[in-house]
Amino acid sequence: MNRRIFSFSGLLLGLLFLASSCKKDTPRLRLSSVELRQTVWNGTLEYKSAKRVSYSVYLNFLSDSEVEVSAYDSKDPTASYYVQARYYYTLTDRIFTLKTQVDYELNPPMDQNAWYLIRKEPSLLVFQANAGNPDREATLTLRKKL
Repeated sequence: MNRRIFSFSGLLLGLLFLASSCKKDTPRLRLSSVELRQTVWNGTLEYKSAKRVSYSVYLNFLSDSEVEVSAYDSKDPTASYYVQARYYYTLTDRIFTLKTQVDYELNPPMDQNAWYLIRKEPSLLVFQANAGNPDREATLTLRKKL
């Protein structure tokens, strides 16, 4: 009888160990300014609304708090930049925010959003702003260049 109890207990412990090791923990998305420091990223800023223009963007992260941003209309890559400015930025786990160093309205208004990191790979970052608001929802997709 004791042998059966030990066998059953061993089998039960083995199944519990197997179940706990198979449990897939999804790591929380996190990004730090240290990862971005002195890197260059190109990508797109796309709005969900068809009424809004998509942009090609260029971000040069100069330090832990300063980034140079350039953006232009994706339909006309020969057009001059709409934005060519330095921003202050903050990064809290997965929320990326921009604040201009000058006091004027920017087009596209990248500094008016909190950008939430929704995908992270070594050379790819995808952020989303205004989720659920179809008129303002935007996706910022960046690919690392340097």
